[in-house]
Amino acid sequence: MHIRKKYDKRERKGFETTGETLTQQNFKKEADIKNIIMKHDRTGIVSHVARGVAQYGDYSEVNEYREAMDLINQATTSFMTLPSQVRSMFDNDPGAFFEFATNPENDQKMIDLGLKEAPPSPKGKVEPRPQEVEEKAAAAEAKAAEAKTE
Repeated sequence: MHIRKKYDKRERKGFETTGETLTQQNFKKEADIKNIIMKHDRTGIVSHVARGVAQYGDYSEVNEYREAMDLINQATTSFMTLPSQVRSMFDNDPGAFFEFATNPENDQKMIDLGLKEAPPSPKGKVEPRPQEVEEKAAAAEAKAAEAKTE
């Protein structure tokens, strides 16, 4: 084994492509830096930079990248806790589920799936279930029978 030192004579080895290359030669002139600079000198515009559209706006409310990634990861984790039948309805895409769940038109479907609580009735009174009615009636009858015996 030979360890090369910085003053040793270097042996130059060239590189030659054999076979068909994946490089697209039709972009050769566009990618040549000399042609890009010459075009800039003529027009004053660098064409590949000028393609983008500038966007201006107030982004002060935008979360930091790490916070945004944490929110996405938390949402994905929460989505994965849903039953597989529900996830398959949205092609296992948390984004599609988010769009569905935040649309007010889908509130009833969310209630039917058991993913959202039904809003309280407008009367403010909750109708008792039949079993509760029977239990209350039996208790009232027992109380009335006690009152008669006394």
